[in-house]
Amino acid sequence: MTHAMPFIRLTILAVIGALLAACQSVPAPSGFNPAQIATLKSEGFVESGSGWELTLNERLLFAVNESALQTEQLARLATLARNLVSVNIVTARVEGHTDSTGSSAYNQALSLARAQAVAAPLQDSGMRFTADQIVGRGESVPLSPNDTSEGRQDNRRVVVIVTP
Repeated sequence: MTHAMPFIRLTILAVIGALLAACQSVPAPSGFNPAQIATLKSEGFVESGSGWELTLNERLLFAVNESALQTEQLARLATLARNLVSVNIVTARVEGHTDSTGSSAYNQALSLARAQAVAAPLQDSGMRFTADQIVGRGESVPLSPNDTSEGRQDNRRVVVIVTP
C-alpha cells in the first residue's frame, strides 16, 4: 500500500492543477465578432484607425446654428441603436462638429449640443454613454473646406465611433 501513496498523491496534484488551470481567467477576445461587423457594415460604419465610424452628415442633418434633429433622423438613430444593441454593441463615442462660421467658443458649445442631440435617441434605445463619450469638436476637424456653402454643410455633422 505504501507504493500506491505516491501515485495517489501525484494523481490528486494533477487533478488540482487541472482544476486551477480551468479557473484562470481567459482574456477577452479583441475586436468585433462577425455578427457585429456585419451589423456595423449594414448600418454604414467604416473601419478606421480609431475604430468603426459612422459619419452622420446627410444633407440637412443640421442647419446653420442648429442642434435639433428632425423626426426621421430621430427614428433612424433609434433603429441604429437597437441594431447595435442587438449584437451587444452598447456604447460608442459621439463627436459633434461645426463649420467655421461663428466664434470658436460658440462652435464648441454648438458641436457639443449636436453630439448630445444624437446621443439622446441612441441612449433612449438602449445604448449607454459616459459624459466623456459625448464630445464637441467645434470647427477643429473639418471634412471639407469651409469656403463654400457645400463644404460648410459637410462640416455640420456628428460622427459615431464604436470600438471593441
